[in-house]
Amino acid sequence: MTKHSRLGVPNNHEREGMAPSPTSLVEVGVLVMRISKLTVKFLEAKADLSPRTLEQYRWAMEVLEAEFPKMPKKPEPLRRALNGARTVWIRDAYWRVWTVFFHWSSRQYGTRNPMELIQRPKIPDIEMRALEPSQLAMVLAAASDIRQTAIIALALDSGVRASEFGHLKVLDIGTDTIGLWGKGNRQARVPISPETRHLLQLLMDRDGSDQRSLLFTGNDGKPMSRFAVYRTVRRCMERAGIQGPKLGPHTLRHSLGKNYIAHGGDAFSLQRIMRHRDIATTQRYVNLAIHDVVEQHKQHSPLRDAIRGAQGVLIRSE
Repeated sequence: MTKHSRLGVPNNHEREGMAPSPTSLVEVGVLVMRISKLTVKFLEAKADLSPRTLEQYRWAMEVLEAEFPKMPKKPEPLRRALNGARTVWIRDAYWRVWTVFFHWSSRQYGTRNPMELIQRPKIPDIEMRALEPSQLAMVLAAASDIRQTAIIALALDSGVRASEFGHLKVLDIGTDTIGLWGKGNRQARVPISPETRHLLQLLMDRDGSDQRSLLFTGNDGKPMSRFAVYRTVRRCMERAGIQGPKLGPHTLRHSLGKNYIAHGGDAFSLQRIMRHRDIATTQRYVNLAIHDVVEQHKQHSPLRDAIRGAQGVLIRSE
């Protein structure tokens, strides 16, 4: 009986057949090395990533190891394994981690990279939820203390992600910017409004202003978790009467993007604020704000004045 993998498809390493001759002695050793050993080296090399990202890497590599105990060399078995994933979202998660792994192995050991021949799965577009200004006002008013207000303000004003609040320290707060450690453990400074700066100052005055102190902590004094941030924002939204799915800080981040564009901001400065690597990601907010663009167009198109003027000319000419 054929043994099935964790993906629900037969193990592919047995279907590869005879491999072509390796190009180097290093590759010989890597090809016969079990993926479990390479995984340890790979994760050690990526140790500077965030704990959440490392957790996703371990999960995807466990699946790869279960499917291919030894290094696969051809794209077809990997493609079959990806197609066996339960959803396109899981398939995409595997694709991203496996692509990084085989690229690392290629650079580190000179091995072949079969993932280069496998295209990324197509992810369906999902409509991003963004709140209107009147709804955002109610959410802000629903905050019950200065910390909750500061969390709402930072997510809406500067696009701070749930996982980033727990890393904010007093020394990260500038006069008109804050320093954030974001995805990929990259640091960036993003602007804050004077109102947000005032809220942060109130928070620092209340809790102490030691430069290395964390701004947002849990009851145990440890960094505030992203789950605690989600709970805080969700409760404020529920008290404000906001209904439906996606009641969390990412909805506030989407609201920043959509309303920033709707109020005349440009996509390039928004990309810097939201720290998107690809401008195409930011461009989605331009599409999300199309209703507001249509309304602005109705009010400010020069055609209406031109028609009025033309009608005056036509009337006089009659």
